[in-house]
Amino acid sequence: MSLLLIALTAITLGMAGANNASNSAGTVAGSKIMSYRNGILIFAAGLTLGAVLEGGKLSGAIQGRALAGGLGTDSLQIIMGVTFAMILIATAARLPLPITQAIFGASIGSGLYLGVPLHLDNVMIVLASWALTPFLAAAVSLVLSKVLHRYTINSVGGTVVIYGILTILASLYTAYAFGANTLGLIIGVIREDLGWSVSLATAVIAASLGGIILGERVSRTVGEGVSSLGPPTAFASQVGGALTVHMFTQGGIPVSISHAIIGGVSGSGLAKGAKALSRETAVKLVILWSTTPVFSLIMAWLLHAVILV
Repeated sequence: MSLLLIALTAITLGMAGANNASNSAGTVAGSKIMSYRNGILIFAAGLTLGAVLEGGKLSGAIQGRALAGGLGTDSLQIIMGVTFAMILIATAARLPLPITQAIFGASIGSGLYLGVPLHLDNVMIVLASWALTPFLAAAVSLVLSKVLHRYTINSVGGTVVIYGILTILASLYTAYAFGANTLGLIIGVIREDLGWSVSLATAVIAASLGGIILGERVSRTVGEGVSSLGPPTAFASQVGGALTVHMFTQGGIPVSISHAIIGGVSGSGLAKGAKALSRETAVKLVILWSTTPVFSLIMAWLLHAVILV
């Protein structure tokens, strides 16, 4: 068991928790439904449930489905180090990093250097799923938003209560999808060295602490964008994004919760004739999404060449 791998994983997932907390906790706090700290408790509960109940569905997404063989401890440390570096870059730009792309790209780069055979058909399925995710989430959120806007609640107090409850449930579901898919993917990668129990505990504790300590100041791009759309649209955005990720989880396909939520925001915005994200932010996100797996792959390959000579 590598203590360095545990440390790298904890730091990386701490930053990932901070980066993804706004997808869940940022919405309930931005909507003034509850405090940010209480929102974080929902985030922590949701990701824990997701990782425990369905994280195993992603356990073989990389080592088994994408790569025909396993990776050693040194490679796992490089993968987590590269992922952490990509998170730092995204955090500096105040953009939500697609951590799934970072760890997947770094794993493929490691496999290529080591000569581990690729299951190219499975890799192509994952790449196609990444491209589809925001559009599918946008479509689901668009339909859900239109349905919700057809039904109005006459009482202002009733509206606040009902959408308050729905937003809390949507936030819990968003965190659940993050735990099941993203944390499940990472647990599946590092369990080759740490074992399932240690990997699960490290992932859940680190991601939760990251949200508690750093989440309020980091990654507000998505959370603020969702909450600014109003209660019905915010609910539709989260459900559309989380449902999309949850669907891919059933097939063991790793996708980005940030991709899905941003797609949901865009779809809900279209339903009310509004732009949820500025053009500048959208361009930055597309560039980040496109370059993350490529840079991660190259960095992992180069680090293997330097460290494993």
